[in-house]
Amino acid sequence: MSNLSGLFSFGFLTINFQFALVTAIAALFFAFSEYLQLLGINPATAGFIISADSLAALIVQPLITPLIHAGTVSRWLFGGSLLLSGALFMLAHVTSVPLLTAGRLLQGVGFICVLSSLITMVVRLIPPGSSGSAFGLISLIRLVPYAVIPLLFDLMSITPSSFGSLLNVAALAALVPVLVLLLPASRQVGESEDISPPGLSGMLVSLRSRPVQLLLLSTLFFFSSYAAVFFFLKQFGQSLWITNTSFFFTIATLVMIAVRLCGGFFFDRYNKVWLCFAGLLLVAGSYGLLPLCTSSTIFYVLAGFAGLGWGIAMPLQSAVMFDISDSSVRAMNQNLQIVMMQGGFFIGPLVGGQLISSFGYSVFFVTLTATVLLAGFMMVCVRQHAAVGG
Repeated sequence: MSNLSGLFSFGFLTINFQFALVTAIAALFFAFSEYLQLLGINPATAGFIISADSLAALIVQPLITPLIHAGTVSRWLFGGSLLLSGALFMLAHVTSVPLLTAGRLLQGVGFICVLSSLITMVVRLIPPGSSGSAFGLISLIRLVPYAVIPLLFDLMSITPSSFGSLLNVAALAALVPVLVLLLPASRQVGESEDISPPGLSGMLVSLRSRPVQLLLLSTLFFFSSYAAVFFFLKQFGQSLWITNTSFFFTIATLVMIAVRLCGGFFFDRYNKVWLCFAGLLLVAGSYGLLPLCTSSTIFYVLAGFAGLGWGIAMPLQSAVMFDISDSSVRAMNQNLQIVMMQGGFFIGPLVGGQLISSFGYSVFFVTLTATVLLAGFMMVCVRQHAAVGG
């Protein structure tokens, strides 16, 4: 049973506030392409600038993962926050392509240092039996800014010309984790020497674990399919003459929020692997039925089912990783899982674009369906190799 009273500690709430803050900063960049267009940068070049931060994160995180542990995490959070703040300030004041690209690369490095540090901190504060509730809440907090920030832009009539000023504010906000570390009460979420750092040798040992291998691959396959849908659904909807395709993600996001608000009770009460498998089946079914859509109504109904599956599977993959990992490598394994997510956002669009270009949308969605089913099969194999309860 979930120990919710033990979950909502000062440290857990503090870290989740910082999760919300850095996610809100990242969500601001949904308007970045319009800002680059205002600067006169062509779409092809703008696309490279936009993706540069993810590329940096994908390269850097595997290198820093064995270095961030209980004994060094405050220093990584401090340095990452300063780097992220400096990158945001730089992006607010430069207009050339090389400098904008450099700013995004630095932003990606700073962001992944902060994110990895926060993950390292938060896993130490999750009580036994509460992993489902904990990661449900963490994933909810990291999801909400992406739903709220675009809405605030519309309500406040914020124009692309104001984006530079917003980045100046974001640069100041990125320093909040540094201020939090100065609070006396933050010692419970700061550095500690009570756990031996896993280091590179610990990471290699962890990677030789069959359950960890299976779960990392399942995460990679799942997020590759998710990223492919995220980036190509709009043009697929246009091929069906569905004008408001963005409403698909509005519906899916609302369902995901509802699942994560209510799901903590179920996530920890029932077997997490089977719940995750059920979520992946919902996702696979939604992908498989999308090419058969004959109306916008069916399109939006499938959005609801996809959101339900995403809302279940995403936090539970992290929760299962927490449950199957030894306490000394829990934080490191969570960060390795983030590497797989980043890899998915690189591989998914790359392979998906080739499939659409060569074979069309039917093969594209059949491939995505098979990929998610394979991710689900690997989750079941995790259960066979490790004791994962509810």
